[in-house]
Amino acid sequence: MKKILTLIIFMFILTMSANAKSLHRSFDTLIRESDISKNNIAISVKNVDTGKVVYSQNEHVLMHPASVQKLLTIIPITEALGDDYTFKTELYQRGNNGYVLKLGADPYLETSDLENLVKKINADKVKQIYIDNTLIERKDWGEGWQWDDDLNRYMPRFNSYNLDGNITKITIMPTDPGKQAYIINPQKSPILFYNNVNTGTQNNIKVSRDNIISANTVRLDGTVSTPVIYFIPNNNLRMYFSKKLTDSLEERSIYLKAQYVDSAVQPTDKPVAVVEHSISKAVDDVLLNSNNMVIETMAKLAGGKYYNKQGTDEDGIRLFNEYCRKHGIDNSRVRVVDASGVSKNNIADTDFITEFLIKNKDNKIIEKMATPGQGTLSTRLIPLKENLRVKTGTLSDISSIAGYITAKSGRRYAFCIIINEPVTQESDKKSLENYLIREMYYSL
Repeated sequence: MKKILTLIIFMFILTMSANAKSLHRSFDTLIRESDISKNNIAISVKNVDTGKVVYSQNEHVLMHPASVQKLLTIIPITEALGDDYTFKTELYQRGNNGYVLKLGADPYLETSDLENLVKKINADKVKQIYIDNTLIERKDWGEGWQWDDDLNRYMPRFNSYNLDGNITKITIMPTDPGKQAYIINPQKSPILFYNNVNTGTQNNIKVSRDNIISANTVRLDGTVSTPVIYFIPNNNLRMYFSKKLTDSLEERSIYLKAQYVDSAVQPTDKPVAVVEHSISKAVDDVLLNSNNMVIETMAKLAGGKYYNKQGTDEDGIRLFNEYCRKHGIDNSRVRVVDASGVSKNNIADTDFITEFLIKNKDNKIIEKMATPGQGTLSTRLIPLKENLRVKTGTLSDISSIAGYITAKSGRRYAFCIIINEPVTQESDKKSLENYLIREMYYSL
């Protein structure tokens, strides 16, 4: 009996070894045929149960992880906030004729929510509105974020004044041939649009903003032939919020003579109403849609809650470092400066990321990760839907993907692929990732 057991174990080891060799050959061939330099590709694949490395290449080379970094930060963030956390925007009454609006930095707060809160205000008595914006710091961009991405709809500013996703939607409409186009701004945003778009035979529009001259002015140049929708990040969140609050008040014929005053909620202020949104929506938005504004806001809120102070991005990063220390994860060789992975000041290696994934293999957040057909994987790797949970990443010159795969054999693996390469098209990088992942499924 003992001889039979020994033989079974020996055959199992031989099979595993043969599978690993097959994977090495296949990976080497795929990389060679991709025309992407091997030096610019880092890969780590490990057995989740044993921690054994089954494939590695440049696994200790530090690279920019892009949005794969969200896997590293979302776990300590959600642990600090708790499953029952809600983003709250609260209205309090102060004395006989004052009201305090306590901002919760809610990334899902909309103008309609603001209008509902205003409906709770006694229009006959109110003379002053106070704003409590103390929950998180006023800094509204992450370290190392690129100034020339100022018009990138996926990188809007964020702070306590989050409203309507911090984005203004406009539609540029053609009119008569050769005549000036028409701009529809349904949100009535305070952004000033300098319209230099004429009706032509094609859509060829350039959108620009000169922050040195006027941060609140957007210039539109070119031609338009069919309606075009643009999403413009709001540069001054406080201005936008104040405009929407004023509009909501005036809808109820409330015209205040006094300006809004910054003031924290006092113990004597009486709660009147609250608007709440669940953290579960945010987790899905981060892991499926890679929402940068949401996770950056969550990081500040989590740091503030964990350390019992005003939330800052530094506290969010400090929270990640504390999580690694507490769980015995050596993060001395990586650098995390924001929660989203947007900053190119972030550096990590694939070996660290797979180690982090193995340490968290039983974390409930794993079940929230994207499977093929969802979010950023909506058109990728569909045949592996039941066997794959991952987070993707994309920045200029960078593509990455990391997560868990259950191979055809039934064994489970943690993997990370990062490609930092300026020449190849993004689609070619994604295609190589797809080929490598499919090969993992069949070979392991």
